[in-house]
Amino acid sequence: MKLFKCYLLGLSLLSVMFLSCGDDEMITTINPDPMTEEQTYDNGVLIVNEGPFSGGSASLDFHDIGKDTLLRNVYSTVNDGQVIGSILQSVTVIGDNAYLVVNNSAKIEVVDAITMDYKNTITGVFGPRYIVALNNNEAVVSEWGLDGLSGQLKKINLSTMTVTDSVSVSGPEQMVISDDKIFVANSGGFGESNVVSVHGFDLVQEIEIPVGKRTIDMVQDINNDIWVLSGGSYTDGDGASLCQIKNNISENCMTLAGFPSDLIIDANGVNLYYVENGEIKTVNVNSPTISGVVLVPNITGTIYGLGYDGNHGALYIGTTPDFSSESTTHVVYENGDANISFTTGVLTNGYVSR
Repeated sequence: MKLFKCYLLGLSLLSVMFLSCGDDEMITTINPDPMTEEQTYDNGVLIVNEGPFSGGSASLDFHDIGKDTLLRNVYSTVNDGQVIGSILQSVTVIGDNAYLVVNNSAKIEVVDAITMDYKNTITGVFGPRYIVALNNNEAVVSEWGLDGLSGQLKKINLSTMTVTDSVSVSGPEQMVISDDKIFVANSGGFGESNVVSVHGFDLVQEIEIPVGKRTIDMVQDINNDIWVLSGGSYTDGDGASLCQIKNNISENCMTLAGFPSDLIIDANGVNLYYVENGEIKTVNVNSPTISGVVLVPNITGTIYGLGYDGNHGALYIGTTPDFSSESTTHVVYENGDANISFTTGVLTNGYVSR
């Protein structure tokens, strides 16, 4: 769960208006029926719906771009009503499988990435956040632990779906694999940390790189540099920043405000996007200054998730009115095609391009 974002949402449900060249277009929404049509999930965008913190389940939607349709609640529909669990933190495709990291339910659901058919469940993870592949047979998971303070990295054997190794890390969040090393954003969990730790594939920590406070998001750019977003102190946002890591050194740090979040990068590895003070800001990695604000039509509510579909050149933006209502996804195309919007599940927090 994006705990601090939920805290901000509770404080103030922002209404953000951007300039527009016209109204959004709508697309057809249907429920997939695997009994009558062989639906696949490899030409579009998986939509990650976190779900309510208690008393409900997460869900997956799918924007089928080839058919220009939105398929709702695809995991449960394909798997005979089976539910994902509580708080779908993230989804990552590795090889033939999609890994659904379910934070509150302390598990990772493994499904076929093409059909969404259930395959297995990985247990032994507690407060899991993200998963990244190390090689064809191994992955590493970041987790906060049961108390939010005893975070670890855990190595997973992808053949046996079991935990094989672990190491303590302070509230690990997103990870980037670069030069056969694991770069880990250390948020501190319910505490506070201000470093990126660098580990070998044996999970042994090698160095720490100081950045801003409460380090949460990371991406790698076209130059193989790593960009790190720090959300700032829980109390007042102090220490929020966007930093570049080049040759294991933090540089070009930009001070941010408004508890920034949701750092992503486009398919070319050149343009960064993140949310700050209710706006979507952009930075070109080859000229590291805040270069503008994305102009998106007809947005109301709080921005809760961002994603980029590199196959079709589109920015995906999830907004929510509150903790329990369905979200709205807005799609903005780089080529100038008409923007579209549609209703998605509760607390849409991310997108996976397929």
